[in-house]
Amino acid sequence: MMGAKTRRLENNLVTLGTGVIAFGLWAFIKLILTVILLGSAYYEDTGEEDQLAVVILTWVVAILTVLVYVWLGMSARAEGKGKHVKPVYLFFAGVICVYGLAMILLEAFYLITDFIDIDDPLILVITIFIDVTRMIFLIQLIYSSVALRKIRKQAKQEVSA
Repeated sequence: MMGAKTRRLENNLVTLGTGVIAFGLWAFIKLILTVILLGSAYYEDTGEEDQLAVVILTWVVAILTVLVYVWLGMSARAEGKGKHVKPVYLFFAGVICVYGLAMILLEAFYLITDFIDIDDPLILVITIFIDVTRMIFLIQLIYSSVALRKIRKQAKQEVSA
């Protein structure tokens, strides 16, 4: 029984890790498209040097975002394949969950209140749906990793005893 549960959790981590990497690419695309589509709002009241700074900062944040998601995904995949991975990646997954929850609430607020002028609310609904799905992936990743660690620790103690 423990072997089947362990294999299921390991397979979950490999699959979820791949999904987290895909969501990292989504976050990158979303950030770049937001700046491209709403670029004029970002550049209002800024000089030419400031516009360059905004572009550079956007690219740095986008690249760092992808790198964090790839690291999270690769860590989960490695743990799912039986390699020892330090649990710090779970902390960052939790931080991203909290940030993601804040973004979902903000997007929902925009959708409900018409706080910003949105040409097509369907885009915001799709974005919220994708962000909720990302949160579910991260929560499942954290759960699977913690559960797998507990099972491995328990199995190690049984062998020692």
